[in-house]
Amino acid sequence: MRRTAPLIALLALALTACEKEITVDLPVTEPRLVVEGTIAEGSPAIVILTRTQSYFAPTDLQSIASIFVKDALVIVSDGITIDTLDQVCSSAIPDSLLDEASAATGLDPALLASADICLYTDLGGQLDGVSGGTYSLFIVANGDTVTSTTTIPAPVALDSTWFRLAQAEPDDDTLGLVWARLSDPPTLGNAYRWYAKRINDGTDGEDKDDRFIAPFFSVFEDRYVNGLTFDFNYNRGSDPFAEVDVEDVENGFFKVGDTVVVRFASIGQPEYQFYNTWYNNVASQGDLFSNPANARSNITDGLGVWAGYSYTYDTVVCQP
Repeated sequence: MRRTAPLIALLALALTACEKEITVDLPVTEPRLVVEGTIAEGSPAIVILTRTQSYFAPTDLQSIASIFVKDALVIVSDGITIDTLDQVCSSAIPDSLLDEASAATGLDPALLASADICLYTDLGGQLDGVSGGTYSLFIVANGDTVTSTTTIPAPVALDSTWFRLAQAEPDDDTLGLVWARLSDPPTLGNAYRWYAKRINDGTDGEDKDDRFIAPFFSVFEDRYVNGLTFDFNYNRGSDPFAEVDVEDVENGFFKVGDTVVVRFASIGQPEYQFYNTWYNNVASQGDLFSNPANARSNITDGLGVWAGYSYTYDTVVCQP
């Protein structure tokens, strides 16, 4: 017992002697151009350009707005028509149309209202997407040049859609999921993305959803279901810009009385690989036991995605 105090003092002295100030120099990398571009059957291309920023950079609205790229040269071609896209900036959009612009672009309406955010699209109707068409993308922005190619696949329609109670709680007769049946074509390599939108009014008298929302991990491929007919479901996704009440039991569920429009997209394998790895990347953030998952971009000399889409639509009235 007499040796306890001296031993503790000696241990404390040893630990103190081992203290050393460590300075970590974080690597500085050049900002890279990030592309978020889509072209859908019957619609023009929409391209949003940003630049990467430091992990420790500010995240206020003005700082986020500063990463958007203006005055770029953005060209889309189907091999015949060469279409130089028009720059459209939120400063030219009336306040009354900001919600519509947000739904079309996926950008936060508060960001569109507070900063001059620009995107690129075809205002003249020169080039709309066609099923089976292949579209090249060429971008020059602040001295950087990036390219990509995508193809709009033939649409694959769902066989049927319906609502089924989830019964997450034994007596719950209100909340459920939207189910679908799909007959996958016999050619291997088909890939899909699921979106849904509630079009009935909420308690405020407005549509519950003002855009089609893709839930987390909204993409899948036919590697294990090629040529099969199978049933599957998706939870209700959340608007990325809406405040989410974590205590709300309706999170992730549709409700009896909802009218839901399902937008089912066919996409290519490179686009599937991007979205799937991006979801894995997001899901692994902060998990010390997961493997790093970098998103597989289909942009040459840049980051992001250039994606061709074809859509089919189904409407589900949520009744058990």
